[in-house]
Amino acid sequence: MRVDNVCGVCNAVDETENHIFFRCRFSHIFWFCSPLHLNSHELEGFDFLDSWGKFHEGMKGKENAEEICQEFAFGLWRLWKNRNDAVFKGLYRQPLDVMDLWWKNIIEFREASTSLGDDAWNMDVTPLSATARPSLHWQRPRYGTIKINTDAAWCKVTLRAGVGWVGRDFAGVLQAAGGMGTVRCLSAAAAEAIAIRNALKACITHRFNHVVIESDAKLIIQMIRKEVTVDCNLDCVIGDIEILAQMLTSATFAFVPRESNHAAHLVAKHVFKEGRDIIWDCIGPEFLFNALAKDVNLLIRL
Repeated sequence: MRVDNVCGVCNAVDETENHIFFRCRFSHIFWFCSPLHLNSHELEGFDFLDSWGKFHEGMKGKENAEEICQEFAFGLWRLWKNRNDAVFKGLYRQPLDVMDLWWKNIIEFREASTSLGDDAWNMDVTPLSATARPSLHWQRPRYGTIKINTDAAWCKVTLRAGVGWVGRDFAGVLQAAGGMGTVRCLSAAAAEAIAIRNALKACITHRFNHVVIESDAKLIIQMIRKEVTVDCNLDCVIGDIEILAQMLTSATFAFVPRESNHAAHLVAKHVFKEGRDIIWDCIGPEFLFNALAKDVNLLIRL
């Protein structure tokens, strides 16, 4: 269906649905830079239904295909909203800004869907699969914020630990990662706290001024947030964390389940096995690339 003769986003003399969603230079950048990492030219079909069919066919047999299709649909809707803002309001956004709005829409939808519960979904629609629930998936931070996931691998026999951290931006792209493989501590809780302290030091070094620190050590997060009394054995480490956090423009701390912390867990295990300190800037090892790609549903694997 032709809706006009000039595309409101790129000023091309074409504004078919196929142009807006797949052929427009704006949409091509949007899809390629998105976590789905799509080549929109390959999706362009005879009409929109043909394009949708091509995408759906490519998802057959893929892990989390339902979730990926959902994100694709939200992307289409966001591109159309962006076109309307440009045409009717004169509001022009950059592809990364639209991408940020797109992901916020997805998060809001999934949070609302989860809050309804399975019984509510069963009344008229198919419930979201467990893999689509935000509580079990790594979630992207807001634009301009770096999310740091931390974890520790501790051996009770040797009292040695490896602590790891992974920093990603709003698109899920690795900004830095690393850890310490020669940490001596008396408990797993201490190792988890040291992992957070080490991550904060790295944030200062890399000038990550706005950060969200996530850990699957619930009790440690509660201590940092002053929701429970600090264990006297951890008082020094928790105190260091508070001082380091004040050196950043903004730092918040959140608990996440282990499923959302898989990448940091892999880094902690790796440095523990290597027995040395390691830092990666932007380009990490193969195992980390694959973990990060899975977190954002990127289909590429090394």
